[in-house]
Amino acid sequence: MHIAMKKIILSSALAMTSWLAAEAVSVAAAPGELHSAVTDNAVTELTLTGSLDVRDFAFIADNLTELSALNLSGATIVAYTCTGSECYFGSRGRFEADELPRHAFFGSKLRSLSLPAGLRVVGEASVAACEELEAITLPAGVREIGDHAFSASGLKSVVLNSREIGEGAFAGCAALASVEIGTGVIEIGDRAFAGCEALATVEVADGSALQEIGDEAFSGTALTSFDFALCPNVEQVGEWAFAGTPIARVALPGSLAEVPEGVFFGNASAQSVVLPEYAEEVGDYAFYGNTMAGNELVIPDNVAYIGDNAFEGARPASVKAYPPAVPELGKEAFRGMNDDFRTPLYVTKDMIAAYKAADQWCDFDIKDISAIDAPMVGAEVAVRIGRIGSKLQIVATDNIDRANLYDEAGALCDTARGTGCEATLNVAAINSPVVIVEVRLHNGITRTFKLMAVK
Repeated sequence: MHIAMKKIILSSALAMTSWLAAEAVSVAAAPGELHSAVTDNAVTELTLTGSLDVRDFAFIADNLTELSALNLSGATIVAYTCTGSECYFGSRGRFEADELPRHAFFGSKLRSLSLPAGLRVVGEASVAACEELEAITLPAGVREIGDHAFSASGLKSVVLNSREIGEGAFAGCAALASVEIGTGVIEIGDRAFAGCEALATVEVADGSALQEIGDEAFSGTALTSFDFALCPNVEQVGEWAFAGTPIARVALPGSLAEVPEGVFFGNASAQSVVLPEYAEEVGDYAFYGNTMAGNELVIPDNVAYIGDNAFEGARPASVKAYPPAVPELGKEAFRGMNDDFRTPLYVTKDMIAAYKAADQWCDFDIKDISAIDAPMVGAEVAVRIGRIGSKLQIVATDNIDRANLYDEAGALCDTARGTGCEATLNVAAINSPVVIVEVRLHNGITRTFKLMAVK
C-alpha cells in the first residue's frame, strides 16, 4: 500500500479513537473549573466526582448540549455566592450547598441522570421539560422537591420520600403512569401531578405521614382510586384536588370538617360517594357530575351547608340525611337529581315536615328513615345496616365473617361472607314485611337486627 495512503488511514483511525474517547468522559471536578477539565463539547456521557457549584452547572447547560447521560452520584454540590454582575440561570445571590440549582437541566436531552448522594433539595424547574428522561432515582436525603422540578419531563414512574413535593413538581408529565408515596412525604403541593394523563396508580406506603394535599394536586390524571385509609394523618385536601379523575369510590378522610370546592368535580366514573363523618360543609361543585351509579348518598349529622351545584348530575338510588336541622343549600345543589323521578330522601320522622317545607329539599320523595335503618340489638354500636335498592349494605367496626338474612318465619333467604368490614344481602325475593339480619363478626360477636323489608 502506498505510504501516503497508510498515513491517511492511520490519521483517520487516530481521529476516530479520539472522537470515541470524547463521547464518555470521567472527571474529578473542582468548583468552577469544569470548563477546564472538559474541553470537548461533543461529550455525550459524563461522570463527575469531586465538587462543583452553580458555575459548573451553567457550563454544562450552555456548552454540553449533546449530553445524554450524566452521573453525579459521586459528586458534591458546594455553595457559591455571586459577585458583581454574575448571574446564573436568571438569578443572582447565593446558591446553596447540596441543592440542584434552579433550571440547571431545563429542557436538556438527558436520558440518564444520577443525582449526588448528598443532595438535599431539587431546585425549581431544575429538571423540567427533559422529555427524554424516563426515570430518576432520588437520593434518600432529599427533603424537598422544588416547584415544577420535573414538570413536563418524560418520567414514567417515580418513588418519592421527600418531605415536601413542590407546586407543579411533576405537572404535565404525560408518560408518568405510577407514583409511590413513601412514609416521609408530609406535603404534596398545588398541582403537583396535575395533567399527568397516564397516571393511574398512586401507592401510599403503610405508616404514611402525609398531612396535606394541595389544590388541583391530582386533577386531570387517570387515577381510579386513592385510599385515604392508608394516610390517616391527612388534615387538608385542596380545592379541585381530584377533579376530572375516574376514581370509582370517592371517600375523603372522616376527620375533615369541610369538603373542598370542586374536589371531585367531573368524576363521571364515581360509583359511590362517602362524605366525611364529621363534615360540616360541602363546597361548591364538590361532586358535580359524579353519577353514583344508583348507590346511596348519606349526609352525616354535622352537615349544615351544601354549596352551589355540589351534587349536580348525581343519580343516587336514595339519599339519607341525618342532620338535626335542615342543611342550608347553595344554588342548584342537587340539579338534575329529581328531574326524571323523585329520588327517595330518608330523614327522621320528626324532620319530615321541615324538609318538605325547605327549598330544593322539597323536590325529593321524603320518607321516614326508621323504615330502612336497622336499630341495633345489643350494647355498643358496632354494626350499621343501610339499604341500596334491593340490597342491604352492612358495615361493621370489625371484620365480618358471615351475614344471614331470614324472613319473619325464620327461613334463611340469603347469606353472604364478609369482605373485610362489609357485606351485602339481597332482599328482592322476600315477601315478608319484616326481615331478620344476623351478623357474625370476626371477633366472635353476633349481632341480630329486626327491620322492615321496605321495597
